[in-house]
Amino acid sequence: MSERSRTEENIFAEFTKLVLATQLDEFRKIAVSMRTNLGKLFQGEINDVSIQARDFVKDEIQVQELEVKTDQISIDPLSMLLGKIRLSEPIDSEIRLTLSEQDLNQNMNSEYGKSLLKPIELTVDREIITLELLPPSAIRLLSDNKLRFTGTVEIKRAKQSQTLAFTCIICPRTETSPVRLETFCCTPNAGQSIPFMIALLQWMESILNQPYYEIEGVAFRCKALEIKNKVLTTELEIHARKVPDL
Repeated sequence: MSERSRTEENIFAEFTKLVLATQLDEFRKIAVSMRTNLGKLFQGEINDVSIQARDFVKDEIQVQELEVKTDQISIDPLSMLLGKIRLSEPIDSEIRLTLSEQDLNQNMNSEYGKSLLKPIELTVDREIITLELLPPSAIRLLSDNKLRFTGTVEIKRAKQSQTLAFTCIICPRTETSPVRLETFCCTPNAGQSIPFMIALLQWMESILNQPYYEIEGVAFRCKALEIKNKVLTTELEIHARKVPDL
């Protein structure tokens, strides 16, 4: 690689770093590297992009570490000059995400996190029942690569509603086994009918076994997940039609 090409890459990497930094509320470190040249930049073509960020906060969302790698990306050059990053074509990337137990609870109970938790509907004995998760909820990262989720749901029926507190333990997907629901316990004296629990567990199974999930134009699949010392680390494959708004 020529010295000129390396200089062009460094200049654009620093500019990208500046654009990202101005859109975060807090951060400790941001690093950006890429392969490109001035001619490709004018066309919005960049190869081998790598982004690393540590201890950043954006609108109540906290992340301990984030690593993003993608082979090729096509962006709108004008959007960069305006302080935004807009994709010209969808991209496939690999992401490594590290979250502490505190991060998970903060994110889940933030306004953005709560906006993702939509009410669900179950059909039980030909009756439509609506379940809505009530804040706050809590996640605990256990020492044996499991997580415990504690929360309260409001159960709405045609003529009545009630709240139900519950605790469940989930075993994340590994290379040899799928996601498993180890336990699901209701508050004592607040149990539910067997048809209701069957419908709820069937819904949970359908969610846990989805091949991928999608949020704001970004589809992602969890490749690996590890829990160690109250920290969750996950590796994701993503297909993005656009860069999520920062």
